[in-house]
Amino acid sequence: MNVGIDFYPGYKLVKQGLLNLFLLNIIIFFSFSFGCTHTPSPPVEKPPPPYSVEGKVYYPFPVERLKNYKEQGIASWYGPDFHGKKTSSGEIYNMYDNTAAHKLLPFGTKVEVTNLKNGKKATVVINDRGPFVKNRVIDLSFSTAKELELIGPGTALVELRVVSVPETLPPDWKWVFSVQIGAFRELENALRLKEKFSHLNSSAHINTYETPEGLIFYQVRVGEYTTLEETLRAQKDWEARGFPDAFVVAE
Repeated sequence: MNVGIDFYPGYKLVKQGLLNLFLLNIIIFFSFSFGCTHTPSPPVEKPPPPYSVEGKVYYPFPVERLKNYKEQGIASWYGPDFHGKKTSSGEIYNMYDNTAAHKLLPFGTKVEVTNLKNGKKATVVINDRGPFVKNRVIDLSFSTAKELELIGPGTALVELRVVSVPETLPPDWKWVFSVQIGAFRELENALRLKEKFSHLNSSAHINTYETPEGLIFYQVRVGEYTTLEETLRAQKDWEARGFPDAFVVAE
């Protein structure tokens, strides 16, 4: 008698068992594979660089400090005299955009501004530094000031509320710091100072800066440092060399 495999006693149980084992191995394999997949670390935020105005160094807030950030103070506005000029962020100031200047909020931060006198609100993007006037917290564009009915009085008590923060940047993005030891209207004077100390610091260089009024300054900077701590030490060295107004800048 010709007996086929289908008639083997217990064949269906064995067949089902092998199938279950095969499926179990597949599940284990994929579970292990996905479990071992490297999850990339969240991007590290690039700390905003410190900057100096009239000898005072300002340290903008890191992004992690902006959660639930609120602030009250006096707002002012700036318009035609700065229209078309470069802002501190490098963007061109457009008085008809909803932008603003703040001393410490990182560039790209979106802020809701409320005029506490009339309740009017506007959302701005921080793309400039200032205002460097006592007790003022924000300098608004012409368009925003008009929206908040700030043009006539010129200033108003406002509340700031951060509504979104700048995008994070790659973890290997590092700041380079230098020490500024002089600034001149004449390029020849800047070149002389640079050459005087080139033998001490091969990274001495000149940075050209244009003010909002269109004036050109040639800034003499020395050093290329990757941490603020070592730059501050270098600043003190240059102060001891006869440059009491030396200060730290971020390139």
